[in-house]
Amino acid sequence: MLRPDLLETLRVRGYRWLLLQNFGNSVGWTAEAIATGWLVLQLTDSPFWLGLIAGIRGLTQIVFSVVGGAVADRMELRGFLMRNQRYNFLLFLGVGILVMSGRIEMWHLVLVQIVAGFLQAMNGPANQVIVYETVGPSRLLSARALGFLVMSVTRILSALVGGAVIAAFGTGPAYLFVCAGYLLGSVALLPLEPLAIERHTVAAARALLEGLKYAMSTRRVREVLLLSFVTEAFGFSHMQMVPVMARDVLQVGAVGLGYLMAASGAGQLAAMVFLANSGDVRRKDLLLLGSTFAYGVAIFGFALSPWFAVSLLLSMAIGGAGSVYDSAISTVLQTIVHRDMRGRIVGLYTATWGSNQLGSFGLGILATIFGAPTAIASFAAVVALSAVRLFPRRAMIDPRLVSPDEDERATASAAAAPVIERV
Repeated sequence: MLRPDLLETLRVRGYRWLLLQNFGNSVGWTAEAIATGWLVLQLTDSPFWLGLIAGIRGLTQIVFSVVGGAVADRMELRGFLMRNQRYNFLLFLGVGILVMSGRIEMWHLVLVQIVAGFLQAMNGPANQVIVYETVGPSRLLSARALGFLVMSVTRILSALVGGAVIAAFGTGPAYLFVCAGYLLGSVALLPLEPLAIERHTVAAARALLEGLKYAMSTRRVREVLLLSFVTEAFGFSHMQMVPVMARDVLQVGAVGLGYLMAASGAGQLAAMVFLANSGDVRRKDLLLLGSTFAYGVAIFGFALSPWFAVSLLLSMAIGGAGSVYDSAISTVLQTIVHRDMRGRIVGLYTATWGSNQLGSFGLGILATIFGAPTAIASFAAVVALSAVRLFPRRAMIDPRLVSPDEDERATASAAAAPVIERV
């Protein structure tokens, strides 16, 4: 049974189309992660290359996500997101054709990861801001939880189907499944009404500098962004090594890899059903730090588990804790920043996602030298300790105690910003 306030979020005009878009995007992302990870291992048989490919994508995302944040403050988001989804469709259709024709090479994948990283950098801030603008701050946590709930169902189905398709037909057809997801994501946005946009008279470069200055000079924002960077670089980076764990440690092959990914999705589903029915959680600071700590501990256990059944349970814990963390940090960040800086700060937040893949490069090097279990476990410990470090100062990131629109520094920055015209 869903809570009345959750049902109210679902009744918000346009939000259901955003959920369908999220479903299609999740299909594409999950299937692509499985297909690309397995393809790299087939071509190179190397954890180092697996980390390098992810690192290239992450570096691209870090570089361009700041630009993506400025775009989210300045563009009509519906049309922008539709174009982004179509470009993803064409990109991975090309990869699928190269794989099925037997012409795929590693340099192709390097170029693909650069383009995919750029598209992801543009997509991330726009997706988050359009949800905020559609549902408002009071329903944002519920909206994020519903989005991750849909994503969790998708991850289960996509992981199982993707692993089975690779095992039965190879990686080429798996990329066609990726394309179907991105196509659905684009079509889902057609009925959504375009949102009003702000026309800025200031140059984009100045807008970027203002966003960076605000983030660096506002401690609460700086701490949340640092937490995100560490969690992405040392926590979410483990996902790039799951194919190595499945093949070399647990020895369960592509089908077993699909089960591990599906288990993570199942944990995400259970956590999001709980969070979505919890309403507007008052202590979002504790929710954020507790889920971050639990995420690090779960990954640590997964890294050291030699048993497939235990690894499945730990994958569920990882999926649950990680999705609660994602919902909490996005909500906290968007509610503790000045309204005129929201898009740019979300852009910086999305840039930290790139440290996920960039961290995978370092993780791949450590895995090559010391083995995947040791490398993943050491990274996971850093995640748990980062939550412990911030816990004594949690009041600064408690949205109940913060009035960002009255913040003196933010107001001064906003006053120096250009006059905008809403159309």
